[in-house]
Amino acid sequence: MKNPIKITFAVLPKVHLIDLAGPVQVFYEANQFGADFHISYCSIQESIASQQDITFSGIQHFKEETLSEKDYLFVAGTDFMSISQGQLRSGYDDFFNWLQCQYRKGVNICSVCSGTYVLAASKLLKNKSCTTHWKCVEHLKRTNSDIKLVNDQLFVKDGNLYTSAGMTSGIDMALFIVEEHYGPIITSKVAREMVVFIRRSGSNRQESIYLDFRNHIHPAVHQVQDYLLQNPSAKTSIEELANMFNISERNLTRLFKKLTGISINEYRTKCRLAYAESLMNNPELTIEYIASECGFKDPKQLRRLWKSLYKISPSAHRNIKVLKNLDK
Repeated sequence: MKNPIKITFAVLPKVHLIDLAGPVQVFYEANQFGADFHISYCSIQESIASQQDITFSGIQHFKEETLSEKDYLFVAGTDFMSISQGQLRSGYDDFFNWLQCQYRKGVNICSVCSGTYVLAASKLLKNKSCTTHWKCVEHLKRTNSDIKLVNDQLFVKDGNLYTSAGMTSGIDMALFIVEEHYGPIITSKVAREMVVFIRRSGSNRQESIYLDFRNHIHPAVHQVQDYLLQNPSAKTSIEELANMFNISERNLTRLFKKLTGISINEYRTKCRLAYAESLMNNPELTIEYIASECGFKDPKQLRRLWKSLYKISPSAHRNIKVLKNLDK
């Protein structure tokens, strides 16, 4: 069993509600699907008014918050106009020093939207890559010439620093963190529960069958996708799938293609290839065994479909992985 991961949110004056609530909801939903995130809150004072005039009270002072290596500290975005007029110039020195201390001991520091300014003011972003809300980009460049600002990604990870762009991108970054710890299946369930699309940052463009083809909200199609992912070797016919989820075969075939852009059999093949790729990380498993385990008729079919999708043979792929591991 994994140890609980602490996720602490720093709630600062004039915080934007969506910058706080979006990521909080992601970790809350992840816990409902079996993750183990411990969510807590801290601030520079006991009572905080948000930019939207909702007041938070009884918040623990940041100095009383205990974080360990590999935990996460989120700094939600606050009103940009107030920041540009000097909000961070007084009353924050102790908080900045505390942030530096958390960073040095290996805590992951995350900012949402204009929260990037807090990390910059704490001197954590010197010579680091980061991003922020598009409206803040030029001002942040002018006031912090020693940071590497990326303005075309939803979020950026540089070591144990995570920064996200505007508002809802904090949700994308939180989903990314959930996937890092609990994998794509729980992450896709969280995204569907929140009725949001999985969107990747510009530096993480690889496809994932666990997350792709999910930009719809049809429950029966999602159930079929879940079944195919969890049972890649099953020989279940489309008629049987339709009966399992109380939908006609014709309607299922039509809806699946319309909502995902590919056929059920194409999706099944992608599921099997993704499972095969994970099994090939084990050098003791033969291609023959992997083909059988993944539901392919024979190794020849696996090789043909693999090469059609990935443009190299399974054996060549495995050799490349071995060389990469030797270089680490």
